[in-house]
Amino acid sequence: MRSLGDPPMPGNVETVASRERLESWKEIAAYLNRSERTVRRWEEKEDLPVHRLPHDKRGSVYALTIELEAWRESRRQLVETETPEAAPAPALGRRFSWTPVAGVVAMVALAAGVWFLNRDASPLAATPDPEAARLVTLAGFAGNAGRTQIETGIRYYQDAIRIDPRYAPAWNGLATAHLVRIWFGEVRPADALTQVQKETAEAMRLDPASAGPWRVRAAASHFFEWDHAKAETEFRKAMELAPNEAVVFSWYADYLLDLRRFDEARIYYRRAHELAPRWLEPMAFLGNTHLFAGNPDLAIVEYERALESEPNFGLGIHFLGRAFIAKGEYDRGIAHLRKSNELLGGIPFSLADLGHALALAGQRDEAEAMRADLIARRTKGYYPAFPIGLIELGLGNANAALDWLDHAVEERSLSFYLPSVDPSYDAVRSHPRFKAVLKRMNLEPVSR
Repeated sequence: MRSLGDPPMPGNVETVASRERLESWKEIAAYLNRSERTVRRWEEKEDLPVHRLPHDKRGSVYALTIELEAWRESRRQLVETETPEAAPAPALGRRFSWTPVAGVVAMVALAAGVWFLNRDASPLAATPDPEAARLVTLAGFAGNAGRTQIETGIRYYQDAIRIDPRYAPAWNGLATAHLVRIWFGEVRPADALTQVQKETAEAMRLDPASAGPWRVRAAASHFFEWDHAKAETEFRKAMELAPNEAVVFSWYADYLLDLRRFDEARIYYRRAHELAPRWLEPMAFLGNTHLFAGNPDLAIVEYERALESEPNFGLGIHFLGRAFIAKGEYDRGIAHLRKSNELLGGIPFSLADLGHALALAGQRDEAEAMRADLIARRTKGYYPAFPIGLIELGLGNANAALDWLDHAVEERSLSFYLPSVDPSYDAVRSHPRFKAVLKRMNLEPVSR
């Protein structure tokens, strides 16, 4: 296990710069951490400064971030008190809840909108600088998230820490956001985990009663360090500290799902849903317990239930697409995966599943072009290996897929779910090299 090391000094926290001009309703919504429906309403009723391009028949819009910040300051009470539509408590399900309402994501999403705003009571957490508390509130958003939401949230958390370096929820939020960026394939896992470990250590030091750092550590122990026994202990510690925090139960259910403990996972997803009935991720991920157990029809029922309340929920659309692919309904599945890939921002796991599906459907030219593009990205800087491996699997190139999977294990970036549960790997599940991969990850081989 890595050493947690010393907590970083507030002055050394990096800044994610925001763009000066946002080019669509989606980007405006992401910047403000609200849904497109909300920002359109704000434009109509609250004079949100949105501009329209002249002579554009499609009605394209844009906004300037400096004007949005001025508007947000003038409407501070409105922005801070209005509850986002998608969820009563901002929470980022394990991944991604890395997409636009939803903020997401998201990705999320990730999915978001995502990452959980720690509200545990303690003397240190209860008396923050008001501006730091405001920034942490702005950093949290509902439902799911995309790349823009995550980066915006990181910026708010960092600013809150600069103002009040003793505010534990800001440290925990920053740790969660950095953890989620790994699922988006934005950073090398080793680099992000170093940040996560330091930030959770500081959050624990400032507020030992907080469940948030235990939850983040548990996710890192399981998904990236593969110490599953330690992860279970840390998740249970988090649940003990926060027995009514929905996100702890949902993240623990994700862990159980990767270990193929489907019945237990359903119990904890339902518990998370009971605690936060409007949070979309537990609703959708309950469907994954059926999809990965080989029952796509049951899974579709759960995904469509989640999408009834938010039709643009990227992760719900993504896994609904995968369910249609599992049934052999390739046209419907690919249509959903294209849409979710757009909503989630073309992140590695959404590209991987789209390319894999295209290959399975016989659309080899497009799948091969995607593979070539992703390989080219690795020559320009860090880009995870697993999407290339999944496309190779869809193309029927088992040895090439296993080569890329070996690279993915070295990088410790294995997509949204681990190979132990993801049915995309069924074509090589009995292969000795695949079993060796699972052994390296401290996972048991499973026959389908």
